[in-house]
Amino acid sequence: MLDNVSNFTEYYDDIPMDAGDGEMSFLALLYLSYMPLCCLVGLTGNCMVYILIRTNQIFRRLPSSVYLQTLAGMSSLFLVSLLSFWVDQGFIQPSAQRSKYFCKVSTFLTHFCDFASVWLIVLVSFERLTLLYKATFRRSMTNSMRQVGVLITITFCCNLWILLVAEINEIGICDIKPEYEHIYHAFSLMETGICMIIPTVLIILFNVLVILKLRSHFKKIPASPSVSFNTADTVYSTGPSHTIKSMKISKASLHHLSVNGTNNAETIALRYKRCSLRYADLQLTRSLVIVTSVFILLNLPNYLYRIAVQYLKISDQSELMQRFSFAAHVLLYTHHACLFYMYIFNSPQMRRRLLPTALKLLECYCLKPVQDYSENGINY
Repeated sequence: MLDNVSNFTEYYDDIPMDAGDGEMSFLALLYLSYMPLCCLVGLTGNCMVYILIRTNQIFRRLPSSVYLQTLAGMSSLFLVSLLSFWVDQGFIQPSAQRSKYFCKVSTFLTHFCDFASVWLIVLVSFERLTLLYKATFRRSMTNSMRQVGVLITITFCCNLWILLVAEINEIGICDIKPEYEHIYHAFSLMETGICMIIPTVLIILFNVLVILKLRSHFKKIPASPSVSFNTADTVYSTGPSHTIKSMKISKASLHHLSVNGTNNAETIALRYKRCSLRYADLQLTRSLVIVTSVFILLNLPNYLYRIAVQYLKISDQSELMQRFSFAAHVLLYTHHACLFYMYIFNSPQMRRRLLPTALKLLECYCLKPVQDYSENGINY
């Protein structure tokens, strides 16, 4: 099996004949409905998060937004490739109509997007780690865009081998050329380590360090700002007589109290503003930790399957391993469908911006007023 997409299709095509009718119906339902549903839901979520970031000045200036927008683009590209593969496998039956170029390009894109996505998650986790620990690492939009450019270039070069080995086999399925089988296995071993094992260890390590630092930061933030009033200079007059001198003293004291009150209010406001900014950043970090952790959890079965087949030499033709592969790829597609929804609904800033942005887009593109030409005296 060549890639994540063909694994799903081949398992569906190779259902054991002794499988029950109910099981076959369930698998057919998953293949025919769940895959395109994941594609449509995932593409909608990716577009939502991209629009929310681009229409908000604060989000747009964050270095992590560069990684998230690129991740949304990679996820969308993966889902489009998956959807096109589903259409090709399900609705274009004659193998002669299946272009070898389509096989090569779709396979390349799925590997390319998987490779880039996992390392973008690593960059997001590392960026949050440097923010919380105040490392000397320079965080800026320019650096983030430069890192994304380097990552895309490396990813492109590392996956060029797929264009060489992919082809349509005799039964019309996208597979590898027999003469390049040794190349495929060598690169698959390398890809499993570079694309799965190393990034998973890094993401788990970064997330653990971020969670520990988040707990200490949240403990330092008060639930509400405390306000203290300085009343030492207040003059109370209980006697019936008021002299000019006492009136002057009380006016001076009141003026001093007013100045102190203003200074205290400004200090409290500045302190509260700093806490609010820091708290908002911590909330964003917590949301990203949830997103990256879910990414690992939903991709872990696929990683374990690849490790078992590539490193432990467990046969992938047994019924148990085929079922495990099927379940792993269902979770993989689920991850692409729900990843950015979790980011949106776990981020208070994103939730607050969701409805205003949707209404604004609805007003701009769907509720445009019809231009009235009667003022210019033009009749149609």
